[in-house]
Formats: sequence, C-alpha cells, structure tokens
Amino acid sequence: MIVLSESTEQIEPSASASENKLMTEAAQLLGCKVYYIPRDFERCGTAENALWHIPNYPKVNG
Repeated sequence: MIVLSESTEQIEPSASASENKLMTEAAQLLGCKVYYIPRDFERCGTAENALWHIPNYPKVNG
C-alpha cells in the first residue's frame, strides 16, 4: 500500500499539520510506502506534475 502525504517540515505548525504528521508516521510504521506531495501546486503547476516521482503500480482487483 502507498500513502500520499502532505506532511513536510515546511508546513506551518497547526493541529491538522500535527495530525497529518502522526498519520504519516503511523503509515510508515505499518510498512506503507509514503510519497510526499505538495499542499498546493504553486511550484509544480498541476496535480500530474506533483506526482511525477511516484512509480506506476499494477492495478489490484478486489
């Protein structure tokens, strides 16, 4: 399983940022592969560009 996370050190401290960080850490502890994505597309322009570093995985039925 993969997890897309907006949790980065550059996010201003807030309750939701703390919760996001904890969920990301929990996913890693459970063995999920975590990929970090930007909170907005200011630097990358589009959602597709934001996901450039995530490999294609085979589809799983079920």
